[in-house]
Amino acid sequence: MSNPDQIVVVHGSGATTRAELERYADSIAARFRRAGVGRDNTVAVCLPRGLDQIAACLAVMKVGAACLPLSPQDPTEMLRFRLADCGVVLLVVQNERDPIAAVATVAGAAILRVAPELHGEPVAPPPAAPGSARRVAWIAPAPTLGGATCGAEITHANLMLLSDWMQSGCGIRPGDRICHMAEPGTSAAMLEVWPCLAAGATLVIMDDGIAADAAEMRRWLETEAVTGMVAGEDALDALAQAPLRKRARLRLVMTDMDRARRYPVDPRFRIVATYGHEECALVSTAHVVARNQRPGGPHIGKPVFGTTIHILDEEGRQVRRGEEGEMWISGAGVGRGYRNRPHLTAERFVPDPFGKDPAGMMFRTGRRARALLGGGIGRCNRAEVF
Repeated sequence: MSNPDQIVVVHGSGATTRAELERYADSIAARFRRAGVGRDNTVAVCLPRGLDQIAACLAVMKVGAACLPLSPQDPTEMLRFRLADCGVVLLVVQNERDPIAAVATVAGAAILRVAPELHGEPVAPPPAAPGSARRVAWIAPAPTLGGATCGAEITHANLMLLSDWMQSGCGIRPGDRICHMAEPGTSAAMLEVWPCLAAGATLVIMDDGIAADAAEMRRWLETEAVTGMVAGEDALDALAQAPLRKRARLRLVMTDMDRARRYPVDPRFRIVATYGHEECALVSTAHVVARNQRPGGPHIGKPVFGTTIHILDEEGRQVRRGEEGEMWISGAGVGRGYRNRPHLTAERFVPDPFGKDPAGMMFRTGRRARALLGGGIGRCNRAEVF
């Protein structure tokens, strides 16, 4: 364990050290094992954003199971579908009387309530799961053609690559204070939490009431000395409406280029716009937004570390630079497929014929693009293949 006394989670007036977080997660992991949770099982965590949710998700990974994060605010029918679709064996909730608990019971899943009083309970750390890098760590919500959401399997190796890129490419480091404002069941939460913890930075949790008010959000970012954040469209708008005051420490804003309505202009922080799919750990290309650049342009940046973008014709052959083709993603960021969806997995994930890893896979995006001079990727107006 790196510095056990380092503060890794801050929420309001409460602060949690790395040792305390690990101890809390170990205590929950022990309860998982007593409940019969094993490697490669699916455990759903339906908790509000906060320390309990982070510790429970970490505990799932500690026992070698796959974590399915869910947002308590999501409609019951959506939660019912995801529990059944991903084959959940255990559901973690704040209260056994939560509506989702009854849904899970009908689906055959066991229920476990988190107990904050276990935070300080001494337990032995769980044994490390052998071969854990290729095991599924996280199940991300991936939209399908029919409009339903299925589970994209993200491995421990995928998360490690994402964390490495955010450290080397975005400069996340110890001493940073990263905002956690995304809903727990979203892919944005994955970007906020795990790279931050891996880098030795501090995760600062924003309450919902603050996120709903632009002026209050700006004040909170200044007061909490936040240095980095993953911003959706509303957060970008809040930053664009008025400049932060001089005491603000914000230096990095990451955003999904497909969600941005406008980019704020502030020389004190840089904006990194990303493009990707949940099936590939959410980030496959990125670029630093130029001053006065508007969202929606065709340029989606260069592949991030460990990722290769292929532009192929209908026969699966590489097209020449500048020619239009279908975009495929390969490399260490490609996930394992869709949870319990072998036919859909076979359609979108195929062996990588261009890579050196015999086990490497390539993901079909369904988007049309072209390779640009300098290594960048440009999307085409006729974007959808299927």
